[in-house]
Amino acid sequence: MRACVRYALLLVTAAPTLLGAQGFSIYELGTCSMGRAGTGVAAPCPDGSGIFFNPAGLAGLKGWHVSAGGTLIKATGDYTSDATVAKTSLDNPWIPVPQAYLAFGATPKLGIGIGLFAPYGLETRWPLSFDGRFTGYDNIIRTIYIQPTAAYQMTPWLSLGAGLDIVDGKVELNQRLDLADQALTLPGPTVLPFTAFGIAPGTDFANAHLEASKTKVTGAHFGALAKVNDRLAIGARYLMRAKLDYTGTATFRPVATGIIIPTQITLPGGLPPIPAGASLDAVLTQFGVFTTLLPNQAVSTTIENPEQFVFGLSYKLRTDLTVLADYQFTRWSRFSQLPINFSNPGTPSQVLNAYYSNTSDFRLGAEWVRNEKLTLRGGYLYNTAAAPSETVTPLLPEGARNELTGGAGIKLTQRWAVDFAYQFIKQNDRRGRTRDPSGATVSQLQGLNNGVYSFSAHLLGLSLAYTF
Repeated sequence: MRACVRYALLLVTAAPTLLGAQGFSIYELGTCSMGRAGTGVAAPCPDGSGIFFNPAGLAGLKGWHVSAGGTLIKATGDYTSDATVAKTSLDNPWIPVPQAYLAFGATPKLGIGIGLFAPYGLETRWPLSFDGRFTGYDNIIRTIYIQPTAAYQMTPWLSLGAGLDIVDGKVELNQRLDLADQALTLPGPTVLPFTAFGIAPGTDFANAHLEASKTKVTGAHFGALAKVNDRLAIGARYLMRAKLDYTGTATFRPVATGIIIPTQITLPGGLPPIPAGASLDAVLTQFGVFTTLLPNQAVSTTIENPEQFVFGLSYKLRTDLTVLADYQFTRWSRFSQLPINFSNPGTPSQVLNAYYSNTSDFRLGAEWVRNEKLTLRGGYLYNTAAAPSETVTPLLPEGARNELTGGAGIKLTQRWAVDFAYQFIKQNDRRGRTRDPSGATVSQLQGLNNGVYSFSAHLLGLSLAYTF
């Protein structure tokens, strides 16, 4: 049963590394840029969102720029079992991702601002009928960045910017525990597997609710923007890693099995036998499963949101038509191992192996200023996968993706503007598994995949901007 405790607590820190898009990152943090496939490092939108897309973009602003909005993400997908060919579908709601930016042109060369955005996090929900519930059926990560930023125009063609990141992170996992995987340690010592009670695999007996959080000033964001001429601009940005020392709790509650033991079970060590007709739930209480072997306890770990490097170009084909291209490198290889520390002295520290790989994102976008009131946008992007085949699980069955975007900006008045965007994500099918053995190596994980995950998503963006 202690193995059960270790495995359940381990997953509270596994969730961040297995959720979201390309690892657990989110890039739809400005509706204007979202419409053109996230491009913008060489031509940030004039709504303050350059605080994220390129801090150097604040240099040269005039007046105040305020924008707020968000992206709604609806993930759809399913898992098809090799053994039964049965499909189980995701049960995700529409998930909001907020964004808010305030920027001010303090002088003709100095721009300052502050932004709130969520570059890491997402959510996966599966029905309790799914075998993957023993890995996690309701999994959440939310990471909010607050970034005060300043930028300065060093020369007529070069601007530099930087910001400090205040990060608030929360991780939550809800998981069922399978009694067939557990065993009792009795005097002798004797280990008695619960399969000896006639327990079949897939028998829920406990629910684990795991939470961890941390708020910290950590990391920084740097940007550079060079205007080569009236048509061509080059930009780059670097978002540092954010190291968070999460602390939290794990709470357990019993789930009634309703099982009646059919035949008498003789126990070693002089213990009285368990008679036929006894309630298995009463037996679990008798052996103190939820008071001794599954106590509520604290857990901690250290997780790093990886660094991002983005390089991009912007080129004006005409005065009203701009094309953009960005390349992003994210250092997901930092997620090779995660140390897990427990408050219960009887629960030894653990290490989770994630084996993530660095990823590359390729973005192409275009923006057409149709007239002074309407701007149309579109784009395409491709993401490589962070998770190797050995770590594709229900927590996030992520993989390589193709994405299409479209959007529009409408100037309502001289001061007010609204932006809309839509994005469709289609992920390549990936083989994966429903269960995730704790502490296994890559070689041990090979060959355990037992089905195929399919995934797609619809994203809707809306933001309102005010300039004065």
